[in-house]
Amino acid sequence: MGYDVYAIHKYNSLLIQNYCKKNYILKKNCPKKIKNIVDEIDPFQRMEILVGSGFIEEVQNKTLIGNRLNRGNKPSIIHDIKSKKFFSMMAKNKINHPDWKLKGKQNSGWLIKSHSSFGGQKVWLNFNHDNLTEDIYFQKIIIGQHISIQFLVEKGKTKLLCFCKQHFLQEESRPFIISGITTINLKEKIKREMLSITKKISKFYSLNGLNSIDTVIDSDEKIFLIEINPRPGLALKLLSKIYGKDLFEINSNLNKKLLNLGTVVIYSPKDLIYKNCNKSFLIDLKKSKKFSELPNKNDHIKKGSPICLKHFSFLKNENLEEKVKKITYKFLKDLLYEDKFKSNII
Repeated sequence: MGYDVYAIHKYNSLLIQNYCKKNYILKKNCPKKIKNIVDEIDPFQRMEILVGSGFIEEVQNKTLIGNRLNRGNKPSIIHDIKSKKFFSMMAKNKINHPDWKLKGKQNSGWLIKSHSSFGGQKVWLNFNHDNLTEDIYFQKIIIGQHISIQFLVEKGKTKLLCFCKQHFLQEESRPFIISGITTINLKEKIKREMLSITKKISKFYSLNGLNSIDTVIDSDEKIFLIEINPRPGLALKLLSKIYGKDLFEINSNLNKKLLNLGTVVIYSPKDLIYKNCNKSFLIDLKKSKKFSELPNKNDHIKKGSPICLKHFSFLKNENLEEKVKKITYKFLKDLLYEDKFKSNII
């Protein structure tokens, strides 16, 4: 797209070197260090900036953005969305949301959530040492189809990009860790309601750039807003495949043909050291466009952390839950020379 890209990221990747002029690895979020790196890259604040998932939630003020052209949302908007103000917004705009409360007891039928949750992280079924100190609230569980709305906003104009079904790991204590997403076509009635919700939210928060909304559609086709994700996320590769160079063009063709595309997040089943993996397998994948965020030499991946992303296409009537599981199983088998993780995945 004609950009020189400088990336600051948590997870190293074999492929990222192909796209970036220079990349910086940070193992922990440190706003001061991030700002120092950004100022080193762009001391005169003439470049464009986009802060993604995992970092934008930690930005405390607008000094990181400075006078740079921000392709995302203001930090103040992120903080409003990830706070109690979120519930006031939904009430004011008459948007459905699961019942919630700030205090409660451990109870079946209710989730324990942090205001800073994303990708199913910081969402629990039970109290534990991780959530007792969090800024938590309780949300009633809604049974239904989990759908994310991917959309672009520019100067008050909102454009729907696609809808994705969310697939989850089957972890007892953390039931909503995302294992993958797949594109989905919806009824026109539901699409119209989704667009209405998206426009209300975009206007209320003055959103900008790529965003997504997590929803649940129950058996009566009632739509519940779960979360707003005011930054690019897991669907970015998928959206790039559909729209190409027109992804950030708000006035480009709205009637792009829906492609059957998906992305799987492959998590490590144990603490993993690069040297103990099938290195030739990983190196071969470097040439493939079907994988991204691949680990690099000397990487140490903790149990439960992402190893990489696998991008795929699917047929109309395929069982996508099984496909997501089988992709994960085959990758881990090839990577670890082992077959013993099958029972934990399938």
